[in-house]
Amino acid sequence: MSAIPATSPKSARRAPEHQIITGLPNLSLVPTPAPARGFISTVVACLVLFLGAFGLVFFLNTTMVATAYEIQNVNRQINAAAATLETLTDQVVHLSTPNGLMEKAVDMGLVPATDVRHLDVETGNVVTPADPDAAAAMAPNGEAETATETQGN
Repeated sequence: MSAIPATSPKSARRAPEHQIITGLPNLSLVPTPAPARGFISTVVACLVLFLGAFGLVFFLNTTMVATAYEIQNVNRQINAAAATLETLTDQVVHLSTPNGLMEKAVDMGLVPATDVRHLDVETGNVVTPADPDAAAAMAPNGEAETATETQGN
């Protein structure tokens, strides 16, 4: 079972025979084209296009250089602002420490408090933090005991 169909030698097609050209072809002379008119105008148009393109390139280059200087100037300003921000952040961190706050308070003329008291919000009592009886007065459940109850135990 071949994929090639069975054909008889008589039914095979023959390639058509090519005709051979005999004799000279019928060629004739054609007159030359008309001389180019406006050679000067063509040269001037090309020159104008060239100079226009050159001017455009020069304009774009100048614009890009000016923009590069602006970008460089803005980058300098950004770097200066970042340095100022870093310096101010360092100063804030230094002044926010307890020692820094103490130095700033003394510079402003403030003096340390001699009698410091705190308000216990849960009980409403005024408590002196340096008083050992006040610290012991707080029961584990958060309720305040009287000083006599604490001393009696």
